[in-house]
Amino acid sequence: MNRTKVVGIRLSDREYDIIRQKMELCNIQSMSSYFRKMALEGMVINLDVPELKEILRLLRISSNNINQLAKRMNAGNNVYETDISEIKNIQTEALGMMKKIYTNLLKI
Repeated sequence: MNRTKVVGIRLSDREYDIIRQKMELCNIQSMSSYFRKMALEGMVINLDVPELKEILRLLRISSNNINQLAKRMNAGNNVYETDISEIKNIQTEALGMMKKIYTNLLKI
């Protein structure tokens, strides 16, 4: 993108410090980027949601378990109810966490 227009702004020392602190909280290094984001979108949301990492971990486990069951079935071996129950439990836990995160995001 070719950015050729320059916009200037004057700030007090206090205002400058506050903006720098907010940039750090948002993990934005460039003041131009921060101002552009704020002017165009009105807010910066920096999501650090450790629950999402846990959900991804659970989904990986679940996917691996499903693949193992599929291989067993294709090989003509038995699939046990406990295997299926384990997958269902992991899926239910992940879904519950996703609903909680979704509900919290709606509050923003």
